[in-house]
Amino acid sequence: RPHCSARDRLTLWVPARSSRGQDENGQPRAISDNVVKRIKAVTARAWVDLTAQTYGTGLLTFHVFCDMREIPDALRAPASEELILSFVAALAGSYSATAIDNYVAGTALIGAGQLAPASSKRCERKPVTLSTLEALKMDLDLSRPLDATVWACVCIAFFSLARLGELTVQNQKAFKSTIHPSRNSMRQEVHRDGSEVTVIHLPRTKAASEGEDISFAKSSHCADPTAALQNHLRVNALPVSCHLFAYPKQPSNAIVPLTRSTMLKCIQAAAKKSNTGGISGHSFCISGTLEYLLRGLTFEAVKALGRWKSDTFTLYLRKHAQVLAPYMQDNAEALKQLSQLAIQIPPVR
Repeated sequence: RPHCSARDRLTLWVPARSSRGQDENGQPRAISDNVVKRIKAVTARAWVDLTAQTYGTGLLTFHVFCDMREIPDALRAPASEELILSFVAALAGSYSATAIDNYVAGTALIGAGQLAPASSKRCERKPVTLSTLEALKMDLDLSRPLDATVWACVCIAFFSLARLGELTVQNQKAFKSTIHPSRNSMRQEVHRDGSEVTVIHLPRTKAASEGEDISFAKSSHCADPTAALQNHLRVNALPVSCHLFAYPKQPSNAIVPLTRSTMLKCIQAAAKKSNTGGISGHSFCISGTLEYLLRGLTFEAVKALGRWKSDTFTLYLRKHAQVLAPYMQDNAEALKQLSQLAIQIPPVR
């Protein structure tokens, strides 16, 4: 197990006793070392960096667990069912259910999450509403490079239902045009009725290695994503090859991409001033989802807009009664108007 970064452990750490060259009967397998290397190279591209880092941390935690119990390397891989269950039992009560799931590479663990410490469970946060965004805007100076950048990112995340990690970078040296959106990633599209939308291509996402598109339209609200983006591009007039949310960092004026931590720090500072705290990285995507549902869009339409492949996004929603209220009214005319307003989009397949 060589010393390496967390994301590289899945490929560089190898078992002391490997059965890769044997079949189920213990006989030599007709597979060359080059093929094995190719399999490892392909497997390494199956995860985005953050996922690989999480799984790599889980692998380290497993070996620390084994070291403390003096379990021989030869018995660690392939690990027996009893060893895996012992590992899970040791984590239960100290780690959240999500952490335990990730640490055993997605294995379904029923019961371990019930023992998760209270400190690992986050309090339910209030959704970010249009009123919240309006209050945040009042505490930002949109003529300043950072504030203009953060405001554009906030509005686009909210109205395009994008995840914050898709729009920002992990650190200021992490920007790659093959992974993160640049100013070249934008385009305008016009519907046949003349309505326009701004489309941003995300070169790579957690769910799609080939990339996905997000889109948004002009809004009459003060949190208009189109106006926010135009202001950002005007205040931060930078080359098109830069990160979409790049800005000159003060006082050096060095051009840097917007990191998730910098954005949240800026937003939370503004939220504290306006007494609208409790904003997290997931707030904007989920709150944007709620806003569209409250406007009368169907669940399928929002599901397509948010690029969800399943219905799990409904677990994050607040105010279910308000979302469903229009559908529960004993008013045929109201339901007819609602159906005409709702956008019908085929299910995501």
